[in-house]
Amino acid sequence: MSQSKDIRNLGLASLGAVLEYFDFQVYVFVAAALSVAFFPPGASTWVKQVQVFGIYAVGYLVRPVAGIIIAHYADKIGRKKLFIFTVLLMSIPTFAMGLLPTYDQIGWLAPALLLILRIAQGCAVGGELPGAAVFVTEHAKPNRIGVSGAVFSGVTNCGLLLGAFAAAMSKHVADLDPSLAQLAWRLPFLLGGAFGLVAAYLRRSLEETPMFEEIKASKKISKQLPLGVILREHRMECVFVLGLVFAFSSTSGVYFQYLPSYLIGQLHFKADLVFNANVFGVTAFVCGMPVWGWLRDKFGLQRVLVTATLLNMCISVWFFNFLPTLASDDVRLIYAIIVVGLFASCVHGIIPSTIATLFPTPIRQSGYSLPYVVGTAVFTGLTPLALAWLVADYGLFAPMYQYLLGCAIALVIAGTFRFMPQYLGTQTTAGE
Repeated sequence: MSQSKDIRNLGLASLGAVLEYFDFQVYVFVAAALSVAFFPPGASTWVKQVQVFGIYAVGYLVRPVAGIIIAHYADKIGRKKLFIFTVLLMSIPTFAMGLLPTYDQIGWLAPALLLILRIAQGCAVGGELPGAAVFVTEHAKPNRIGVSGAVFSGVTNCGLLLGAFAAAMSKHVADLDPSLAQLAWRLPFLLGGAFGLVAAYLRRSLEETPMFEEIKASKKISKQLPLGVILREHRMECVFVLGLVFAFSSTSGVYFQYLPSYLIGQLHFKADLVFNANVFGVTAFVCGMPVWGWLRDKFGLQRVLVTATLLNMCISVWFFNFLPTLASDDVRLIYAIIVVGLFASCVHGIIPSTIATLFPTPIRQSGYSLPYVVGTAVFTGLTPLALAWLVADYGLFAPMYQYLLGCAIALVIAGTFRFMPQYLGTQTTAGE
């Protein structure tokens, strides 16, 4: 396949994923506004925060079932055939979120409708992200599995960046006139839904992966239930992936999902400063991923992951001790989060190539999806909600301790990767 086709497939797969990630994650950037719009006005800030993050968590909890079902069909009939469906399944509910009536208008029916649409979003992401990751890594050249997966992961996480940017811009628009106040949360959903429809249209020109075409031509598509094969023959790989997912969930969940709401609601940082810090932090986070992927291809996962994890542990301790020293308008918050983003991007950057490598082609998407969607449902989805409870009792150091635990698990993963089978890249057997 020519380089131009490689770039086109990577770009189109990533475009859909970035828009789905934007649609799914923008919720957390407007969580403070949603808590006001969709819940009773008399409740405390903390109670509203728990309620709004509870609905956020539900979107993750429904991901496993949808992800496993979509992955099953991707292993049976092809990777690309599910792409348009998952983008539409995300875009339509997202657009509808931007049109929802508020609690003042229809009472408790408002958060109920928000919950239903969040469930639909969760089903879409459950199938989209694993499918896109497998699609990209199966198209990549053997010696560029790491950097290709990292570029995909970085572009996908631009959805996080676009979500932060859209929330910031929408707030500026809403501040222009009191009558536009609801645009602070409506506009990001409306934009995300519309862009998703464009991505669905563009994905029609994607080409199937050569690896799936090969097993299809040689009639090696699994005749067994892929999920059954995974549970019988690849249990250790699933445990390995769950640990990896906990490590990366601790990064995004702590720094870019929970922290902005905490800084505004509890530490009373200025909202504009927090939004700007998040935009710069996520930019650094995204830009760092291709670098870590390139380093993984050049030096191996073990060396890169150990080095990055030890650096991240030191940075985390410094960051959470530094925050209490800042005033509510101190721009040093921006510089601190940039440092965090650059180094915390390592695990996210290596996720696609590492997980896809662990499973053979006939069951690769099911193998990727099962532990990934279960892990993200439990770890990523519940992290902001759990931290909202823990911080009330243990203060700002609660998220730091979770992040350090994630780093410790990453070190274990780095030490055990050499013993795992590898089916993609320059090596196809255990060992690195």
